[in-house]
Amino acid sequence: MPVHLIGFHVALDGTRLYDRVALTIDEDGRVGGTLDRIAERDGVPHRAELRGLLVGERLALMLEFDGVSPSGVMLDLVPEVCVHGAAMSGRIAGGDGEAALPYVMAHAPAARLDRSPTHGWGTVLVTPVAAGETVVGIDGPVGAEQTPYSFRTDDNRHVEPAGYGHFVNHACEPSCEIVYDLETALPTLVALRDLAAGDEVTFDYTRTEGQLAGSFQCRCPALVHKV
Repeated sequence: MPVHLIGFHVALDGTRLYDRVALTIDEDGRVGGTLDRIAERDGVPHRAELRGLLVGERLALMLEFDGVSPSGVMLDLVPEVCVHGAAMSGRIAGGDGEAALPYVMAHAPAARLDRSPTHGWGTVLVTPVAAGETVVGIDGPVGAEQTPYSFRTDDNRHVEPAGYGHFVNHACEPSCEIVYDLETALPTLVALRDLAAGDEVTFDYTRTEGQLAGSFQCRCPALVHKV
């Protein structure tokens, strides 16, 4: 069974780290794969080899980066509802150093984390999505403070996205729009048009945020820019 996860956490020195994880779990519960870790400060990926076992709903993993002693983590896997197939998320339950900090990963079978042609890293589709279909659901910690990555759901309510929602870039002519769940008030990205594999998932930040947290230069291909 292949499992693809992404996520982020904050290292002890305050650096935000992004992870891309590709695992294979065989019928005996043995786990093997790789982890590509990207530090926000330099954008350079570092690869670790993963090996371990699936025990119930927990992954017992060993991570070994080049030139660094192996470290162990336990990852709790939790099934989730996902429009495009089975999904799971996890939280590291123990380990040494930075791995002991809270760390959420989520899986979106329709998408992958990849280089954006306009804004560094972005969320790119791996399967076609029809207009009106949900592409990525946004979930994560909710707080009163706006951040450069958060989604506003009310005047004083902001969701800090976990997983692929964290890597959705702005576009002045976006591929998706935000639709809010009437029960949870959480935002969901819905395709504005038929999208093909390889298309980037984008939305217009100005449609949800009264004022953007921080500034950036939009490099999307639109002829008229809103940011």
